Amino acid sequence: MRVLIIGGTRRCGPYLVEELLDRGHEVICYHRGQSKVAFSARAKQVLGDRKDRDVFKKQMSELNVDAVIDMIAVSGADVDAVAQAFRKKIRRYICISSYDVYEAYEAAWNHRPSLQPAPIPENAPKKKQLHFYESDYEKILVEEKIREAQSNGYFSTTILRWPAIYGPRDPTPRDWYYVRQVLDGRRQIAVPDGGAALFSRGYMQNMAHSIVLALENTRAEGEVYNACDESTYSVRQIVRMIGEIMDHEWEIVSVPRALMPRAERTQGRPFSCDPFDIEPHLLLDISKIKADLGYKDIVPTRKALEATVAWLRDNRPQNSEPPSMDYGALDEVIRKSKELMRETN
Repeated sequence: MRVLIIGGTRRCGPYLVEELLDRGHEVICYHRGQSKVAFSARAKQVLGDRKDRDVFKKQMSELNVDAVIDMIAVSGADVDAVAQAFRKKIRRYICISSYDVYEAYEAAWNHRPSLQPAPIPENAPKKKQLHFYESDYEKILVEEKIREAQSNGYFSTTILRWPAIYGPRDPTPRDWYYVRQVLDGRRQIAVPDGGAALFSRGYMQNMAHSIVLALENTRAEGEVYNACDESTYSVRQIVRMIGEIMDHEWEIVSVPRALMPRAERTQGRPFSCDPFDIEPHLLLDISKIKADLGYKDIVPTRKALEATVAWLRDNRPQNSEPPSMDYGALDEVIRKSKELMRETN
């Protein structure tokens, strides 16, 4: 199959390109040329910016492909541009969405009570309040336009809802919060409410594999799938594994969530400085993609975390969250938490 990937230079993209090539597909990667990535010489590259709609439409008209994999659609307008360029010209359109479409996602990150099921199935309630993280980002609107293209008969579609992604070269590495503290020699680490929260994640190579399965199986046509690693660990378990991987002994201290230092993030909203601070859980149900497409992790979680930690250790991120680490504030909440524990006991 001749496949066009829109995006594909960051996170899962390089893994996707290589797996498609290894399975005999022809690959064209359309990107802006801003990320340093060494693609296989077997992959063709076309440079351009999808936000320049007129140029995008012209460039797409010059391509002859069977399928489009859209890694970076963030608005309804992005999907509309693809629909206009490829309607009734391709067989398949696969688009990456996110678990942030779910009401349960919004409740977990905002620490609000929720009656939504855990794990979250594909038919779970969607969030009611649209919020734009940056510019016009909103995956709910992306999905609406995809369903519209499907119903209009432009092409067959598949939506993959991914969780938080991790792995080498991730530009927003959550695990860096912990790896950095190991490298700085911290002997105590604060985890909100004991780190009991369970948090679905997706290793880059595994998530790339989920796309390949959707592309090659006609059963995926018109479907929506959750995709994430098969094994889910609590925040406390992730912290322990990182310590073990780095051969570092530290005391994991349970801190009341309300005491965790805050950090300014998207739209100036205060969040815990811990990038895994959710309540109570954020779990995706992946029984559908396993049953329909035979999904299995191709990299086990422990090996995936080992590779992630090794890359972070050797390539200390310069521009990732948290922008600063206030160890004084963390030491103070650890002290207060231990006092509270002694008083309670």
